[in-house]
Amino acid sequence: MSIRDQVDRVRRRMVLERDLRSLRRAHGDAIGWPGPKDGPVALIVSLSEFPQQLKFEGLLAKPLQLKGMTPVALVNSDSWIPHRYLGAFGIEQFVGLRTYVTDEARAEAQRETDAILARNPSIADLRDLTFHGAAIGRQVLSTISRALKEGTLDTADPEVLELLGELLPSTLESTLAAEALVDDLRPELLIFLERGYAGEAPLSDIALARGINVIQFVSGFQDDALVFKRYTPETRRLHPRSLSDASWEEVKHLPWTELDDRRLDEEFERRYDDTWALSRRIQGWTHAASREEIVGRLGLDPAKRTAVVFSHVLWDANMFFGEDLFGDQEEWFVETIRAAVANPRVNWIVKLHPANVWKLKREGFAGELGELEVIRRAVGELPPHVALLPADSDIGTRSIFDATDVGVTIRGSIGFELPCFGIPVITAGTGFYSGRGFTLDSATPEEYLARLARIETIEPLFPEELELARRHAYALFFLRSVRFSSFTATIRPLEQMGHPLDHDLVLNLKTREDVERAEDLRRFAEWAVDSRELDYLELPAREPAAAA
Repeated sequence: MSIRDQVDRVRRRMVLERDLRSLRRAHGDAIGWPGPKDGPVALIVSLSEFPQQLKFEGLLAKPLQLKGMTPVALVNSDSWIPHRYLGAFGIEQFVGLRTYVTDEARAEAQRETDAILARNPSIADLRDLTFHGAAIGRQVLSTISRALKEGTLDTADPEVLELLGELLPSTLESTLAAEALVDDLRPELLIFLERGYAGEAPLSDIALARGINVIQFVSGFQDDALVFKRYTPETRRLHPRSLSDASWEEVKHLPWTELDDRRLDEEFERRYDDTWALSRRIQGWTHAASREEIVGRLGLDPAKRTAVVFSHVLWDANMFFGEDLFGDQEEWFVETIRAAVANPRVNWIVKLHPANVWKLKREGFAGELGELEVIRRAVGELPPHVALLPADSDIGTRSIFDATDVGVTIRGSIGFELPCFGIPVITAGTGFYSGRGFTLDSATPEEYLARLARIETIEPLFPEELELARRHAYALFFLRSVRFSSFTATIRPLEQMGHPLDHDLVLNLKTREDVERAEDLRRFAEWAVDSRELDYLELPAREPAAAA
């Protein structure tokens, strides 16, 4: 370790120690009390050193304690950080996966790894790989994709093979350890934030196979919101922000008023201005521009309609959810660009995802953006009717909406947002909104590419499709994305990414009584423990039925 790394490590510890002292001093009375020591186990799968996540997990444990459960935290045993933060929330029991890795498990994992690699598996073979019921293949490949910052993997690549040789045995060991851990603790509830990468993935599937009540949570669309989804065989490949079929039926039949329409429009404005920290982080440098200005700046033909390809971050979370028409997101990107080049009857804008800017900064990556290398290698110079909008473009995303006649994505959020303005979207895979009646979904790559070849003929949405889209977005923003009053989430500006508290959580609780009276925490615990509904959905109160 270099001197600079040692200094950075000391500075980080000083910041976190100071934060812990502040947390205990200001909120110790509210969160420091322990729960029952022998209640049903609620296993919190942490495996994180990020203070914001640890504070989320600690806070969610409090209402579970009030319901008589004993939280046990699965943590990285090598780090002091999770023990101290979760301990500040009255969590007293900790376990580590390594404790459950036996010599027999190591030997079995290595034998299975050798057998897998001896078959010279393709990427497709690896993607569908399972072990003891855990779908480890996608998680291993996603971890490699993220490590290499590459959207396409090839088992002939020495770097990919090297990482496979490292990750496969450790993931298989983790799977066997997860079985032993679950059999030992016998938790009634398991809650986790991230299950997609190789270190965390097996446990959720093992718990599912044991019939345990498993819940995933992710951040909501607003800074102070969370989204919860029950992890079941039905939802294991669905994005946690999605609406279950039952929730969608509820939403479709809710009353719809002008007030709902207005509230949704206001949320879209907040989503793309500086209201929420996430929007500031991914587009705080942008400004509004008219359709005419955008077309003019990009050298496009103002007489033509405009199709916009909303690219994904090709290497990030690219195999977790849904089914893709193409082998991976990079293949989709290449085939879509080629289709754009071949169709000059419309303007094309290829919009690179602005999250590339902060994600790569956070990862410490300083190389060329993968999408640019892909275009140069697979397509070459783009013709005049295809314009590239860089990830750091100063044109705001909301302005791009006004310049878009048809959108193109795999399953990005743009696929449910653009239809709210009557703009059709062509998708290239199942997502958390496909099949809901307001997107153009394809069953095969050929059908998808045929749509791109005649994209100039696609008309705006019908009124009934527009209403479905707006109901759906309303449900995601206000019914699935649950606003919490017990905390305030904070995200530092882009230039401060890398600070130990670049993502943080400020508690709004001072005493135990505050926790006991917190309606947001109580409602979460009731849904988590007492129900088996797939979605935590805050439906509006219904009017009482009229007497006969």
